[in-house]
Amino acid sequence: MTLLASIRPDDWNLPLFLHILGAMTLVGSLVLVVVSLASARGGDSAAALRLGYRSLLLGAIPSWIVMRLAAQWIASKEGLDDLDEPPAWVDIGFMTSEPTLLLLIAATVCAGIAARRVREGGGRSFGGLNTAALVLVTISLLAYVLAIWAMSTKPA
Repeated sequence: MTLLASIRPDDWNLPLFLHILGAMTLVGSLVLVVVSLASARGGDSAAALRLGYRSLLLGAIPSWIVMRLAAQWIASKEGLDDLDEPPAWVDIGFMTSEPTLLLLIAATVCAGIAARRVREGGGRSFGGLNTAALVLVTISLLAYVLAIWAMSTKPA
């Protein structure tokens, strides 16, 4: 496979770069979200919840869009769209990216409501929403680790 990478056409470089950049930014944002939402369960809940919510809204979801659009772009450039049966690593990538968008949107809504409840300080509990967002983001992060494994090892 290393030989194939060395003879890749130059016009594939931009979509591949954008795909990897989007994926790296997405995983980094989700790690930040997990750390901030987990710390919100303990100490400074308002600031940590706001950080988690904003990281989802301004970091994870836009980077998911970049990653997914660039993935489709590079797949069409490589001709993987025209195959009757695409490689397993492409299927794993699509199977992990599509459902996790819904998880990220649900986690963003939960974290946003929890952050609003803390800001308003009306005595309402936010622990359930925080835990729900934390679980959804953790599931997404684990799915992306699987996709990273599939993209880097290219299983048959």
